[in-house]
Amino acid sequence: MFVGLLLLILGLLMFLDRLGYIPGDWWDYFLPLAIMALGISMVLQRRSDSKNGK
Repeated sequence: MFVGLLLLILGLLMFLDRLGYIPGDWWDYFLPLAIMALGISMVLQRRSDSKNGK
């Protein structure tokens, strides 16, 4: 699931860059978003593990 979300964000950023909505280098936006997405996926994974009794 995390990889799919990461690819979705990457594609969205590339699309917005092509349309001219994102000024500058889109990598400057992608890296922080990727780190946040990783953190969110880790929190959600722990939450689902605790609900399932793991």
